[in-house]
This record gives sequence, structure tokens and C-alpha cells, in this order.
Amino acid sequence: MTASLTWIDLTATDRDKVRRVLDLFKEQGTVDELGLGSLRDLFSNALFPGTSVLHTRLRYVLFIPWIYQQIESWGGGWDVAEWSRKLEVRLIDALAESDDAAGVIGIDAREKLARMSSSAYWALLVRWGIFVPGRNQGWYHTLLDGLVRRQADLPRADDPGVIWEKTFTWHPHLPSAPAGFPDEASFGLALQEADFVLGRIQERCPDSLLLWLAQEGHSELAGVLWDEPLAMDAPEAIAETVELARRFSLHVEGAPLLYNLLLAELRNKLDEGERDEEWMAHFRAALGDWAARESEEPSFDSDALWRFLALSGGRLRHRQQQFVNTWSQFLTDRGPHAVADSRALRDLIHRREIQLKGNRARVINQGRLLDWSGQTGVGRMEFRWPNVRRMLIDLHKGLGR
Repeated sequence: MTASLTWIDLTATDRDKVRRVLDLFKEQGTVDELGLGSLRDLFSNALFPGTSVLHTRLRYVLFIPWIYQQIESWGGGWDVAEWSRKLEVRLIDALAESDDAAGVIGIDAREKLARMSSSAYWALLVRWGIFVPGRNQGWYHTLLDGLVRRQADLPRADDPGVIWEKTFTWHPHLPSAPAGFPDEASFGLALQEADFVLGRIQERCPDSLLLWLAQEGHSELAGVLWDEPLAMDAPEAIAETVELARRFSLHVEGAPLLYNLLLAELRNKLDEGERDEEWMAHFRAALGDWAARESEEPSFDSDALWRFLALSGGRLRHRQQQFVNTWSQFLTDRGPHAVADSRALRDLIHRREIQLKGNRARVINQGRLLDWSGQTGVGRMEFRWPNVRRMLIDLHKGLGR
């Protein structure tokens, strides 16, 4: 049976909170039976503040304010959620017909799209200071009509985006929408627009890799974060975070590989399927490849990870710390090549999934084990780099780099 989620009398704020939780499940490896996703997200937020794997192209940070400025300019009496959706669908149609349609959100679903681009980008608009009140989208939708009506009793502002006298909804230096928007649109940023976005990052994302690459980068960024020379040559404090993220991502890459090997072996005992034997061989080979790379590195400094977590304001969970420390200590004592056949690490994986999932854990739930697709949560952590890279390329092209 396919799982579904239904809204039951939730406020707009409640819906925004639920959507943010659901967004986490779109992160690579968030099928997270081992509880490493929160550490991955901690690094992602430190390196690239405000970003998400839902983000595709940079000019959406302008498209969305422009749509709402248009609605604000109409005055009161409009259903804001309905009309913002209509304008976003018209934007989809325009972008789909443009010369560069890569990354158009909703290009297939169009008017049936469930999650609009404004919802996906809202947290970034707040984080980068583009939406000045700093509140969630539900708050804005609920109060906009009343705020616009209040504006009618005040001296009228010259620019959309001013909700009441001397109070802005959108950043006062936001460039104006081009003529014909949203029925005419493309992802190419004008120089003024790129300068504005760069200014937002400079003000709101200091001491981050995002700012360093926005200021120093160019439109030929490497496809893999660790292969980008500028990322590795960032100022010392940023470079230390980049290196810790790189080292952590490699260090724990073996854990989901061992988890999947364990699942393949458990399922093979149930049905002795030929496909399960193929998966067993696949994950043993993958663990061997990982162990060869991990063995070339110095021992992982888990204390540095916990210091980073504390300085970043992250919440230290005892069982999470215990899992990582046990994994790290084994690799220091026995080496990564011993991981595949380690009874101690298999027991560690077994206990960890049960801690997190209870009786839904695949290691004890035969129904979920039989539904296992063959790969769960594997792959090197990328910390949103593919999405951030695309947006940075858009920025640098707009800046003429």
C-alpha cells in the first residue's frame, strides 16, 4: 500500500513546519537508518547557508518576490495563495519555453504541481534577508490581505513590497521585475540582479564557503566539491570546515555499505534469491573500494567533529555520538579492511537501526526487509553541492565571470 499524508486542520504555520520536515527526506542518503543525516545537514548548513536540495536555479530568489510584489500592488481583496499559485504556473510555462529549461520546477506537473517553487525557496528568502519580516510563508499568506488593507489608510508607497509606511516585505534594493514577467522569463541574471544576490550573500552568509565561492568563483566549478580548488583553498576557518566535512563523508561512507550488505545477507537467508547474492557481492566489492580509499587517510578525529557540532549550535545526541565513536575506534584499531566481516560492527549497525526505527527496522522486520530495493542511503555525502554549484554558476554568469 502506498503511504500518503493528509492535512488535518493544520494552521499555515503548522503546514510549513511539516513541509520542512518532509524536505529532509529529499536529501541524498536521508533514508537514514543509521542516524547520520543530522550531521550531514549540519555541515551543509555551515557550508551553504539557506540552501536546499530542492533548489535548482538561482533566479527563483527573484522570481518569487516579483510574483508577490505584483499581488501586493493590486491592493486588498485577493486570495493570495490562489493567485500566487496561478502566477507561478504562468512562470513555469514561460520558463519551459525559454532557451534554457534545465531546473524548471514543475515543468511536468504544471498546474497540478503540489509543491510550488515559492514554498521550496521560502527558507532561503528568509535566511538571505530578501523577505524582510523573516516569517514563514503561511504567516505572509494569512496576513497579507489585512496588511494591504491597512496600507490603504496610509500614504501609498511608490514601490510594491512596502506593506505599511516605512516597513518592507521585500528587500528595498530588490531589482524590479522585467517587462512581461511572469509570462516572459528566463534563468539568466542581469548584472544588477547578480550584484543584488551577491550582496545578500555577503551580508547574511559571512564566513561560509558559499560566500567564498560567490566572491572568488567562476562559471567553471568542478562537479565534485572536493575537486574544486577554490573550496580547498578557502580562508583557514572555512577550509577547516571543508576538510572536516570531506573527511567525515569518506569516514562514514562504509557504514551504509555494511548496512546494505547485512540486509542482503539477511534477505538471502529468507528466500535465497539470486539477486540477493548479486547484492552481497556488490556491497562486498563496494566496501573493498571504500576501505582502500579510507586506509590512505589519517585516523578520523571524532573529537573535532563534536567540537564543530558544539560551535555550530547542533544538538549532541548521546547514541549518535556513541555510534560514530565506536565506528571510528574500530577503524583506528582494526582498519577499514576489517569492516565487512566484523561481528562487532554488524551488531552496532543492528542495534542502531532498532534504536532509530523500533519494530520497523529492516534488520528485524521481515516485511520491510523483503521490500528492500537493494540500496538504501548509500553514496558519498555531497552536502548539497550539485544544487549549490548550479546556482553559483548562474550567479557568475550574471556577473560576467
